[in-house]
Amino acid sequence: MLSLNCGERRDRMSAAFRRGTPVVREEDTALRPHEQVQAFLDSSGSSPDPWAADIAAVRADARAKVLAVTGEPAPVASVESVDANGVPARLYLPTGAEREVLVWAHGGGWMHGDLDTAEGVARALSNRAGCGVLSIDYRLAPEYPFPAGFDDTWTAVTWARHNFGSVAVGGDSSGGNLAAAAALKARDEGVRLAAQLLVYPVLDSVENTDYKVAFRRRYETFAGQSGFGSNSYRRLQHIWATYVPDPAHRKASYVSPLHAESVRGVAPATIITAEHDFLRREAEDYARRLEAADVPVELTEYAGQIHGFFEMFAVMTDAHHAVGKAGDAVRRAFQSTHTIEP
Repeated sequence: MLSLNCGERRDRMSAAFRRGTPVVREEDTALRPHEQVQAFLDSSGSSPDPWAADIAAVRADARAKVLAVTGEPAPVASVESVDANGVPARLYLPTGAEREVLVWAHGGGWMHGDLDTAEGVARALSNRAGCGVLSIDYRLAPEYPFPAGFDDTWTAVTWARHNFGSVAVGGDSSGGNLAAAAALKARDEGVRLAAQLLVYPVLDSVENTDYKVAFRRRYETFAGQSGFGSNSYRRLQHIWATYVPDPAHRKASYVSPLHAESVRGVAPATIITAEHDFLRREAEDYARRLEAADVPVELTEYAGQIHGFFEMFAVMTDAHHAVGKAGDAVRRAFQSTHTIEP
């Protein structure tokens, strides 16, 4: 059953879920970013051109920008560096968490991001969910294109299954892609996962969907940012070309989970989206597919928000709310697993 969270501001159901509505809703209305989004965009500096700059410069810039908005990491009971069958990782544990673990894959377009940039989210989820969080340092493109990052995620899931009683997977953006793909592989391998947590996930490699083409035009000057729409479109083209260089492979199930032949039998899903996100529609489409396949799925859209807000604890109050909601969902999933265990 598909559960849709509704509210006046923070949790708003997308009208795209109502059958018969346009692909891009309310085309003739003004786009309204959250006031904190507007302030963040107004204060953001320029970044190296990701299509031309050296990858080391892109990674350093992205790392600095993420660390600047995550704030002071929350304390947890313990943090341990772990070798998860060859995958570098950090294991965060709150007090009393010994049985359950969430394997977390960070975002960054499969090209940047690391254990430090994921630290704030990993700690917050560990505390709120009351479980361990295994944050993984999977291999990045362009040095290591698909399937390296996916293989590392699955290796970490395998390690977690041998060290914890119950396992869930999660990630944001490209990490959400890896989590969704891992949930599909778990189903294919007969491995039971407690849940999958997908935060504005990348799920569809197709570039010219109606939603993406319309987004490029409609969001061209979003929040006063010239080129917002076209740059979003171009960035996703570059990311896919880097992660999966051969276009013929981009619709494979573990690359574009939205194109999996079937999603029946995958782990229950919690999906978090941002209203003003280039990726919103594919997350909604995936939620519909899960619902049609009788997979429990809860979708929450954050009105006025943009891609990346989930980790911005220092500048977005919605980040705290969203991580709290995500952590609660993971906690409930583990509790449900315990209830039905023999």
